[in-house]
Amino acid sequence: MLNDQNLLDLQKAYEEEPIPKELSQRVAEAVYKAERELLQEEERERILRGKKMKRRVISAAAAMVVVVGGFGLGVNTSKAFADTVSDIPVLSSLAKVFTVERIHEENDTYVADLNIPGIEGLKDKALQQRINNLVRQQVTAAVEETKAMMEENKKAYLETGGTEEDYMKREISVDYNVQCLNDKVLSFSVYKTETLASAYFDMFYYNYDLETGKELTLKDLLGDDYKDIANKQIKEQIAERAKEPGAMYWDTMEDMEADAFKTIADDQQFYINQAGKPVIVFNKYEIAPGYMGIQEFEIQK
Repeated sequence: MLNDQNLLDLQKAYEEEPIPKELSQRVAEAVYKAERELLQEEERERILRGKKMKRRVISAAAAMVVVVGGFGLGVNTSKAFADTVSDIPVLSSLAKVFTVERIHEENDTYVADLNIPGIEGLKDKALQQRINNLVRQQVTAAVEETKAMMEENKKAYLETGGTEEDYMKREISVDYNVQCLNDKVLSFSVYKTETLASAYFDMFYYNYDLETGKELTLKDLLGDDYKDIANKQIKEQIAERAKEPGAMYWDTMEDMEADAFKTIADDQQFYINQAGKPVIVFNKYEIAPGYMGIQEFEIQK
């Protein structure tokens, strides 16, 4: 039977037990992300309470989302955590996706918070370098293009009677998610967002067969009839979703038939989920009003 001294000894041992490094890192990452999202939400609410602004739809050049596709471990965004995972035998052969660089930049026009990812641990080092270079090149180009556009927009705003005091800074963010990752296929997303009162995106997806180094296509995953297979399932899923309260698609709206979904594009954007299924993605406004957000459709072969 435990006495008071036994309980005190157990309590002391519990309190002195070190917190595992990987748990501490994951908690820190979660807190960092939550704080950033809270700040962004507070800024959006402040904007909405302020001066009314006419809504606008930004062109594809206004925002860039870069997505690199394949299979993944879920969210694996810390090199410290990745290093810890590599010590686990069952996972030691897998690649790791982690934050290579965090950048914060702010001026009178915009605030930029960028989390730049990188890959390590691929057996094919040439493919690894090629993907890392591609991500950095596309993210950098997207961010620089958006910065230039924001500077031009601010200049036009001031030249047409606006004031520095009334001008509201834009937000630029870059972050990423691992969709799925294993020894055969790699799929992760890097997304760049421009935010004022709403968020605007443009998206790119890259999917790789890690055994061959080949970039995967929908034809590789669904066969020669990939368009017919995808179109049929997307139309069926849109019809089901449209039944939900508040859901609207161009297909179901009067005078919007010209914008209704008809077929996927030759270079249709998609990623591969953990089940190995292609998930076709449509940006805001492509097949539905903006409030419906980005639309995703898992396709069965």
